[in-house]
Amino acid sequence: MTGCVFVFGGSEGIGLAVAARLVEDGREVVVLSRSESKLAAAVARLGPRASSRVVDVTSETGVREAVGALVADGKVPDLVVNTAGYARPGWLEDLPPDDVTGMVATNLLGTINVARAVLPHLRATRGTLVTTSSMAGLAGVFGYTVYSATKFGVIGFSEALRREVRPDGVRVLVLCPPNTLTPGFEEENRHKPAEVLAAEESVRTLTPEQVADELLRALRRRRGFLVVPGRDSRLAAVAIRHLPAVVDRALRRPVS
Repeated sequence: MTGCVFVFGGSEGIGLAVAARLVEDGREVVVLSRSESKLAAAVARLGPRASSRVVDVTSETGVREAVGALVADGKVPDLVVNTAGYARPGWLEDLPPDDVTGMVATNLLGTINVARAVLPHLRATRGTLVTTSSMAGLAGVFGYTVYSATKFGVIGFSEALRREVRPDGVRVLVLCPPNTLTPGFEEENRHKPAEVLAAEESVRTLTPEQVADELLRALRRRRGFLVVPGRDSRLAAVAIRHLPAVVDRALRRPVS
């Protein structure tokens, strides 16, 4: 790969870790997110191979204009990684309405908006699009009803898109990280019901760098579709597919 890389949601967390690994590999990276201050800090950390652009993935027009301006400036992507998204855990009836619509707009519609904007350029470079789902997009998790729905949607969208653009030479991967130590995860913990926190005590948490390393290995393999970081998570993904009844029992909310 010789073109530019766009990392949406690249100002912190998994996106920033991915951007850092790509810069270490000698790539030119553009990080995009809503926060100008976080982007400035990210570029300062990443160094001269990195630049930034403010964009809100929930705005179809905003994403399209941002991508168009970058391409007009000579930054044509052959790899686009979209990690923009957030989770607001809680029981369904208790979720603030703004977070219900916000998760759908950011996690699902944001994924679609980015894909629509970058696909013409990825066709031209025969490039790769990486979307971000979650382990909660492989199996529904109590306390994460709306988040799980959006992340299931990302996988379904990415699977269909993969089949749609394969004849054009465009590759699609979907990243499904488990709990990861990001600023967003710290915010999630403030809202998790006690039963969710208890259920997660035995779940291994990864660092953003571990997730980024797994993604880069998958990109180099030039095959595959689901990228599931961490040995425990990969075993869980196999169980979800082949032992659904066992997984269902394991993921049930305890009876109080």
